[in-house]
Amino acid sequence: MFVVDSADKPEVESPFPGVGRKPLVWGDRMLFTQIIMRRDSVVERHDHPYEQMGYCIEGAIELEVGDEKAVCSAGSAWTIPSGARHAARALEDSILVEAFSPARDDYKD
Repeated sequence: MFVVDSADKPEVESPFPGVGRKPLVWGDRMLFTQIIMRRDSVVERHDHPYEQMGYCIEGAIELEVGDEKAVCSAGSAWTIPSGARHAARALEDSILVEAFSPARDDYKD
């Protein structure tokens, strides 16, 4: 299956205030989504069974994975292993893209 989609979809508010998402495309085993974090918004510490990779398009976030913290600004990429406890805080308004494998059914409309 070949799918082309765009980020022109409406933003869906996540469970974390000030954090929105726009699921872009699903494959059989992965999901690609846009994340919008407003300055000072926080994704609370959590874990999930999905492997996660991300790329900061605009802005900057502080990412915490396990006991490590790093600032990820525009042009930075990261990976979060399946099951790792992690959190994020927006240092400024930020736009990210993230991939999850396997695909997250909870991100479907």
